[in-house]
Amino acid sequence: MTKHHPYAVLFISLISLIGMSGCTTNSQNATVGDIDISGSHANQVEVFVKPKSDAEIKEAYYNYVRNAAQADSSRQAAINRIAALELELTNKLLEKSSSSDEALADQVYLQSLEKAANLLSTSLHDFPEAPNNDNTLYQYARTLDQLGRGGDAVEALHTLVEKHPDSEFYAEAQFRIAENAFTRGDYLSAEDAYTEVLLTPTSDRFYEKSLFKRGWTRYKQELYREAVDDYLQALTFHGFSPERQLDTTEKELFDEYFRAIGLVFAHLNGAESLTDYFSDKPNFPYLYHTYKVVADIYVGQQRYSDAATTLDQFISAHSYSASLPDAYLEIVSIWRRGNFIDQLHAEVEEIYQKLGPNAEYWREHNNEATLERTSSALRTYITELALFHHGEYQKKPTTKNFEKSQLWYQRYLESYAKFAKQDKIRARYGDLLSAAGHNEAALAQYSVAAFDGDLVLDKKSAYAAIAITNELYKSAKGHAKTAWMKDHLDYVQRYVTLYPMDTESLGLVTNATALCFAEKQYETAIEISGLISLPASAKQSFNILNTRARSYLNTNQFSEAEAAFTDTLALEGITSSQRAKLESSIALSIYRQAENARDTGDTALAQNLFNRVSDTIPGSELAPTALYDAASIALKDKSWQAAIFFLEKLQSNYPRQKYAKETSRQLSVAYLNAKQTDKAASQFEALANSDDTNEVKMTALWQAAQLYDEKKNTAGAIRSYRDYAHNYREPYPQNIEAMYRLTQLYEEQNEPQKRYYWQNKIRARDKRVSSTKKTERTVFIASTTVLDLALQKQAEFSKIRLQEPLAVNLKKKKSAMQEAINLFGQASGYNVTEITTQATYNIGEIYREFSQSLLTSERPKNLDAAQLEQYIILLEDQAFPFEEKSIEFYETNLSRVKSGVYDQWIEESHKKLIELFPARFNKSPKLESSFDD
Repeated sequence: MTKHHPYAVLFISLISLIGMSGCTTNSQNATVGDIDISGSHANQVEVFVKPKSDAEIKEAYYNYVRNAAQADSSRQAAINRIAALELELTNKLLEKSSSSDEALADQVYLQSLEKAANLLSTSLHDFPEAPNNDNTLYQYARTLDQLGRGGDAVEALHTLVEKHPDSEFYAEAQFRIAENAFTRGDYLSAEDAYTEVLLTPTSDRFYEKSLFKRGWTRYKQELYREAVDDYLQALTFHGFSPERQLDTTEKELFDEYFRAIGLVFAHLNGAESLTDYFSDKPNFPYLYHTYKVVADIYVGQQRYSDAATTLDQFISAHSYSASLPDAYLEIVSIWRRGNFIDQLHAEVEEIYQKLGPNAEYWREHNNEATLERTSSALRTYITELALFHHGEYQKKPTTKNFEKSQLWYQRYLESYAKFAKQDKIRARYGDLLSAAGHNEAALAQYSVAAFDGDLVLDKKSAYAAIAITNELYKSAKGHAKTAWMKDHLDYVQRYVTLYPMDTESLGLVTNATALCFAEKQYETAIEISGLISLPASAKQSFNILNTRARSYLNTNQFSEAEAAFTDTLALEGITSSQRAKLESSIALSIYRQAENARDTGDTALAQNLFNRVSDTIPGSELAPTALYDAASIALKDKSWQAAIFFLEKLQSNYPRQKYAKETSRQLSVAYLNAKQTDKAASQFEALANSDDTNEVKMTALWQAAQLYDEKKNTAGAIRSYRDYAHNYREPYPQNIEAMYRLTQLYEEQNEPQKRYYWQNKIRARDKRVSSTKKTERTVFIASTTVLDLALQKQAEFSKIRLQEPLAVNLKKKKSAMQEAINLFGQASGYNVTEITTQATYNIGEIYREFSQSLLTSERPKNLDAAQLEQYIILLEDQAFPFEEKSIEFYETNLSRVKSGVYDQWIEESHKKLIELFPARFNKSPKLESSFDD
């Protein structure tokens, strides 16, 4: 069933009372008793056959009522019994109804209620003085209420209370009358009815609610003090458990009571009326809660000052209340919600003074839970105030802002030091002190926050401690400087050991090793430099590795120094200046090892180490000296072959060293003692430098160059060939050969600029020299050199892209194209077939590439569709002649087939023509026959 009056279910449980109204008839009236199958067995007679169904019972009662005399008292019992059966039917319908027969059930339900109401009305009408009419009226009122006839129901209740003041239903009837009046806004009538309920001895069931509702009627009539009296009586009567122990239902009721109480006091000037009202009720168990409810109402109205004042009144009037901490904390919450910063801070100051961990209040109120809760909140507030003023100091670094922040940091540490690391207070306090220039005080905080023995607890604080000790070291003098450095290095080692891969560790180690080196603490520098794995970049690792190596060198650990300098040299991105210094240091490290070996009498090791200087760092200043020292030891030991080796190497690699003359002399002695007269040739270069005859010098220098070249001594070969090319321009074939060999050596050395220089020298010299001096070899050298220059220029041309700025890049590309074509033309001019065909092909390629570059060039960005189309047409028009030129040169190459010439470049030219004109050129070219048919 879908729709019933809200009171229907409440009424069903009392339906059986209707039937009881018939039980008051005389037991001798067997007629009515015999009708009901469920009646008392004692009163039944066996004359009648008992009906077995409710319908039969009901019909029997109806027959009785129709046939009985109107004044028959049993008739009233029968009427009431029929009404009870009708209501029982409604009860069954409520219990058994389902969606499938809902409409039918609703109809039957309402019909039964109407029948019951009519029967009860008939009973009251026909038997107005019946002794049980209070029961009948009660059931009549309920039935009317179920039918939605509330006004008639209330009228019936009024009749009940007027005629039956001693009825057991009197209290409930007055309560229902009061509820109806309250709903209609007739608060005075409602108050009277609720009062009647309260004065009725049997009103326990409705007593508490009537008290509470009477309070509301008085509230509506602005009788606020009377209203609060009722609310508090209801609250006391209910007997709530402590608030924290209430279940959900009880808590909701508890909150409802206090909401009503709060509204009353909110209308009674809030705080003052609370204090006045409870002045004689100091032991009221919900005193603080009452104040808080009023404050909550004000907060809901955004009257934050009134809310705070209300709780301030509680604090003032009850300064030793167990709820005092809750009141203080709630005020803070109020000011926070209203965003009243100054008031919030003032309240925290007061809480700190009144309720700090060592406050006098706690001596009288030793409640651990409250103390813990208050202390935890105060700790949060103190942290927030310290950070707030710290933030203000960061915005405006005044003494006032600093002192405020410092005060709260110090208060925190006085009361909550054991939580300082957890809340990062020391680190933040250190930041404040550091920003204010109090470095030593800041360090004291950072060091506690950062370290626990060798452990690093707070990375940020540890780094700050390192930075401060570094500054203190720089500014200190004497013993203080030494002490600060010791602390600094200690902190660095702890930090880097725990965070070797941290981004800051590299910088810390770099600085620490530099400090150690400056203070001549070389062993410590070595130790710290090894704490982290260094990256391969010279920019990041050079200083650390270099300092480590120099520390080894300064502690006479020469082998370790060599290894460290070598590691440093292997870093990526070493500058030429750094490289030169490192190579000198490596040479020195090896040289010192050799000296130690010589001084200890290990001549074999000494010779090996002295020789290794030039092998490892051939360009170092020590290299020739080391070789000379090695040779001197060998000569002293009469190890002639070793001496010859060292001296030849010295003379070969360092021809202009300060020992040059002495080297030649010693080498002559060694050759003489070794009987190796054929080694005289090794003196050619020395001879070339020292002889006065130009012809001898030229021949010696050429042979020296060839010897260097054969021995793959590139530096010597380059040096000799270069000297020859510069100083001996005739004979021309040998001069151009020297220049050509230089271009090859520089190519091997990957020195393109020097190679380019000598290629241009060949080109220029060959253009000026008489053809009578040229040979087939000189023509080959000149033509291949010019061809190579052309290829380099073609590569340069290809790299230039036709993009914005288009005009600039077009100019560059055209210039490079023309230079390349000119060079290919010069190469062709030598009439060397393979050079000519390659040059011709490449000129065709240049024209083709230029045509394609024009077509694929970057388009101007400000063209609309029509302009862009026109622009593309113009480009195609510009590109076409260059494509034609490329075809011309490909065809020129292909035409050489008729002359019996066919090589790679003619074949490539043919392939290009096939790509361009497949129908015309996609066939093998025919070589002209060399014989007549």
